[in-house]
Amino acid sequence: MRTIKTLHVGPLETNCYLICNPQTEQLLIVDPGAEPDTIREEIRATGMLPAAILLTHGHFDHIGAVRELLSVYDIPVVASRAAEEFLSDLSKVAPAGSEEYFHEAQLHFPVSKYADHEELVEYAGFPITCLATPGHTSDGMCFFFPTEGVLFSGDSLFMESVGRTDLPTGDAKQLIASVREQLYRLPDATLVFPGHGPATNIEFERRYNIFTWEKGQTKAAGAALREAKKAEKAKKPLVKD
Repeated sequence: MRTIKTLHVGPLETNCYLICNPQTEQLLIVDPGAEPDTIREEIRATGMLPAAILLTHGHFDHIGAVRELLSVYDIPVVASRAAEEFLSDLSKVAPAGSEEYFHEAQLHFPVSKYADHEELVEYAGFPITCLATPGHTSDGMCFFFPTEGVLFSGDSLFMESVGRTDLPTGDAKQLIASVREQLYRLPDATLVFPGHGPATNIEFERRYNIFTWEKGQTKAAGAALREAKKAEKAKKPLVKD
C-alpha cells in the first residue's frame, strides 16, 4: 500500500509530496520547491530511498530544492517536454517580485527525462502517465498514477479553483481546456493532490469548480450545487491529506 507524505515548503507553502512504495522501499519526490534539508529529513524518516523527482512545472516555488537534492541523491529528474525551453529562461521561472526567493544558480540542474503527453513512465515501482496541461505555464504537466488512483496536478487544478494565468506563458483558455480535456476524463474517484492547498477528487471538481464549468451552467445551478456541497461536507470530509 502506497503512502503519500505532504510537506509544505517555501514562502508560498508549496506542496512537496513524497510518494512511498513499501514494496520497493523507494519513494518519489514531487515538486521539491524549497527547504532541501527538511525534505531530506523526511526522506530519512521513511527509511526509503528516493528514485526520481517529478516536476509539475518550472516555477521557482516548485523547483527551488532540486539542485541541492541532486547533490545528495543520484536520481533522475522528470519534467514535460516544454520544460526544456521554460527552464532556460530565468524570467519565466522566477517572475518579477520573486527574486528574493530564488537565485539563478538554483536553475543549474540536469533534467534526465523530458516526457511527452500521455507518455507512460515507471519509477519506484509505480507506472505513471504523464499528462501535458499547459495554461498556468507552457510546461505544465500532471502525473497520474493509474494503479493508485491518484493525480498530482501541480498548479493546474486546485480544490474549487485553477492556477493563475497572468504570469509569463500563462493562458486562461488553454488552462481550462487542459483541465477539461485531460484531467476531467480521469475516473471520478481519482484523488487530486495539487501544488497548493488541500486535496480533492475529480468528481468533486467537475461538479463544483466554477472556473471549469461548461457553458450553460447558470448561477441558479451554482447555488444549487453549493447547497449540495454543504450537505455533503456536513456528512464527512471529502479526503484526508
